[in-house]
Amino acid sequence: MRANKLITSMLVALVTLTAVPIGYANEADRKVKVVTYNMYPGTDFSGVFASQTPQELVAEVAEAFNDVNASNVPERISEIADQIATSQPDLVGLQEVALWRYGFPQDPAAAEVVAYDFLQILLDQLAARGASYAAVTVQTNLDAELTGVFSATSALDIRYTDRVVILARTDLKTSELKIEDLAAGTFNTLLPVQLLGTTIFVPRGWTSVDIKHRGKTYRFVNTHLESFYEPVQWAQAAELLQGPANTGLPLILAGDFNSDAAAGMFGYQILLGGGMSDVWSATNPVVAGFTWPLSDELPSTLLDPNQRIDLVLFRGGLTPAGSDLLGEEPGDITPSGFRPSDHAGVAASFVLHP
Repeated sequence: MRANKLITSMLVALVTLTAVPIGYANEADRKVKVVTYNMYPGTDFSGVFASQTPQELVAEVAEAFNDVNASNVPERISEIADQIATSQPDLVGLQEVALWRYGFPQDPAAAEVVAYDFLQILLDQLAARGASYAAVTVQTNLDAELTGVFSATSALDIRYTDRVVILARTDLKTSELKIEDLAAGTFNTLLPVQLLGTTIFVPRGWTSVDIKHRGKTYRFVNTHLESFYEPVQWAQAAELLQGPANTGLPLILAGDFNSDAAAGMFGYQILLGGGMSDVWSATNPVVAGFTWPLSDELPSTLLDPNQRIDLVLFRGGLTPAGSDLLGEEPGDITPSGFRPSDHAGVAASFVLHP
């Protein structure tokens, strides 16, 4: 009798164990975490593009670079590194990953002396915290050089390079993060800007990576859409859906979309119409989640954000598990009183379906 009871108990236990859904039992193993962060280059270019004379232009270029120096780039990026290292995402989508260089004034050769390489500073700061990340795909957008006159005796050629970048953790097992494909590109629809009678097109672009995680592949796309003219932004959103987001894989689409989700702006609606869902709406439906603007042109001028333009969207075999803002709390302000960026970052986690 005791043997029969023991066998019965074992059978009941076995039935109970096998009744647990496989997806639930493996949920922790299939967790994917991502972060999107606009790093803010340290200045606003509106004065440069609004210049009406050569004299005004060289003065505005110098002022823009002075703003960058005053924004304490290393300290701001140190705070961003703290947040990434604490969040420990598998993938990070970065926008406005500036590379500032300078050279002799009006030198026909491109300026190559590095003043601030935001990407390298961030990677160094992450490594110093024991956080293992590498840039796996980089897309260069605007790369422009102009002369700045700082005083009657001081001038430099200032070169600004804008990039969108995906970082991936390098300390995970291959079973947790295996890169299967990489891609990057520039949108066909670009904003034309007049600068002293010359038309300049401002490139915007995207990066993507296909990741195999526990035998299942998903795609992560990082982008930065146009901010100054909405019809260009709308066209870029459509290109995004027809291009890197045109996949049957589970898809995570992250970035600075410059379209206020809280107000239901049209660029955001285009993406939702493409089958995307918003992780913030799914996991924080009663919290505004405003991400911009956290500061004015100088990151020491603190502002209360009123738009939600930094987003993590998803589609396909993914269940949203949570989301959070980064860099918006008073405790995130740097020792010098700066916001790490004028944008809040967004961290999001998902369970990847088997």
